[in-house]
Amino acid sequence: MASELQIVTVGDDPPSAPDGHAMLVGLLDHLEACWSRFVPDSDLSRLNLADGHPVQVDPSTITLVATMIEAWRATEQRFDPTTLPALMAAGYSSSIDDPRRITILPTGALRFDDSAAVRPKLDDIEIDLDAGIIRLPVGLTIDAGGIGKGLAADLAVDLALRSGADGAMVSIGGDIAASQRAPESEWRVVIAHPDADREPVGTIALTGGGVATSSTRSRRWRHEGIDRHHLIDPWTDAVSTTDLASVTVIARSGWLAEAHATAAILAGSERVIEHLDRHELTGVAVTIDGDVLATHDLAPLSGLATSGATTGDRS
Repeated sequence: MASELQIVTVGDDPPSAPDGHAMLVGLLDHLEACWSRFVPDSDLSRLNLADGHPVQVDPSTITLVATMIEAWRATEQRFDPTTLPALMAAGYSSSIDDPRRITILPTGALRFDDSAAVRPKLDDIEIDLDAGIIRLPVGLTIDAGGIGKGLAADLAVDLALRSGADGAMVSIGGDIAASQRAPESEWRVVIAHPDADREPVGTIALTGGGVATSSTRSRRWRHEGIDRHHLIDPWTDAVSTTDLASVTVIARSGWLAEAHATAAILAGSERVIEHLDRHELTGVAVTIDGDVLATHDLAPLSGLATSGATTGDRS
């Protein structure tokens, strides 16, 4: 998933041993094979190229697409995984790890520059749970992106607990899921500053849930002489002009934290805290000028501890 992976399990059962961690890595490898737009025969690639025809997919892909739809609705459509054509038009068509891995889209998956065009939406996706089949409407493509990392972390933690761990934490590129018993009394998460040479914004302690950071400072490239980043505003179908450098969100799950981190950073500095408060979420934002904004419960955040999982490094 083009990210660093960190796994912590607590307990004496197999998930705490090397073989148990290998099991979790195996799950994540399987999810990437199913969900990556850079894998030609992945479920996601086959869905995007199906031209409106139904596709038999892995059960995990059913979970992914259903979660995408739920996240889209939960964020008033600010999180939108259907902006892949716009992302590719901005120059992000090949993997940052291997430029030879290129996303291929059907000719019908074009940007909808004509405001009169009827653009298909996530609500138009058909999911047959019993048959394990998904049908995307013609003209709609999806990208697992950040929510795939958050959901994958959730699923890995769930597998660790079902396999006997007393507690588990999984971080995929700074998208974190944690549950049950921590190595100490709480799970500690360092909120990295979007500028790599700056001290961390602070450290938070959790009993469980998800933490995710969305940033305009990571996954950057230069296209047609212009610096770009990976955040597409679905309301403009263009690279976001947000004045925020990063937003970190704490939620009940990794995927929900990731969806709201994306929605919140798109809201900009004037509305980011309002978005988090309205959804009863905890979070902290850093503007491009370095100002730190936080929800009320994180307002006194000042710790600079550097031990624990880190969010904000590759999201």
